Amino acid sequence: MKKTLTIGNIQVPNQLILAPMAGYTDSPYRRCCKKFGVGLLYSEVISSLGLVFGNKKTFEMMKFHPDEHPISLQLFGNSPDKMAEAAKAGEQFGFDLIDLNLGCPAPKIVKNGAGGELLKDPMKLPELFRTVVQAVSIPVTIKMRVGYQPEANVVREVAIMAEEAGIQAIAIHGSTVIQNSLGSRQWGPIREAKESVSIPILANGGIKKPSDILTLLEETKADGVMIGRAALGRPWFFRDCLAILEGQDPYKIDHHAIDTNEMFAVIQQQIEWMLECKGEVTTIREMRTHLHHYLKGFPESSQVKDKINKTKNLEELRNILRTYKNTFFAL
Repeated sequence: MKKTLTIGNIQVPNQLILAPMAGYTDSPYRRCCKKFGVGLLYSEVISSLGLVFGNKKTFEMMKFHPDEHPISLQLFGNSPDKMAEAAKAGEQFGFDLIDLNLGCPAPKIVKNGAGGELLKDPMKLPELFRTVVQAVSIPVTIKMRVGYQPEANVVREVAIMAEEAGIQAIAIHGSTVIQNSLGSRQWGPIREAKESVSIPILANGGIKKPSDILTLLEETKADGVMIGRAALGRPWFFRDCLAILEGQDPYKIDHHAIDTNEMFAVIQQQIEWMLECKGEVTTIREMRTHLHHYLKGFPESSQVKDKINKTKNLEELRNILRTYKNTFFAL
């Protein structure tokens, strides 16, 4: 049965959350996922320093459409004061929640002592949590991994400290920072966190098909499911998950054929939304990455992706997609 989710004073209409993914979960793609029912959205991971010092690119990444509420601003950094200042800016910008990144394994982030690097020394985290929580009036959450090293499970320790400091929810990816996306089905520590605190726990990692959410919820007893890679090029993945939560046959949902007419309509919608906020040059460049996921596994997709990678203007891109659709998917 589909349930709602409450984080602080924010009501989320269901248990499904789109994970923050750098280079993917910008406003146009978030809006596509919202059309298919996702309950809570996150920004791409945002530099607290970039926000504090007024970096133009950082502010561009923060833009969101009114339809995206509720939406969380995810911040990375290692200075409690700078993170608090950035959180204040996020609240003023109109975000509903602030999320602190404690799990990103990207070298450019961890080498600066941020992201997953913060899990190396959990005793420093309470100061960060308290400083940010006290700086804003909206809920503050964290997204973390099981630990830094494979043998270093710090979930229970961090969860308890987070709740005591006023954190309102914790999203946990079932792998360590070193493992990155490998080993993402370490669900035992997520359940351990759920048993240790009273605030919502969001389980993340290991989702491949819609029915996996049932296993994840059962194994972890989590309050919600955060979905990332499984939704790339498949924003309708959330609709399928909701159908399963509402009692529809998981096997049928997992194995039903993709409506290619709908897929191409979603692609065109995403292109239009990207044009509105990014312009033609950036739209063409960034859609190449999205189209790699949309078209994966379809006939001669590698050839059409090669053409897309070489296109120089929007009309050419639209013609390539139109020709491909009419050639391989015409009724």
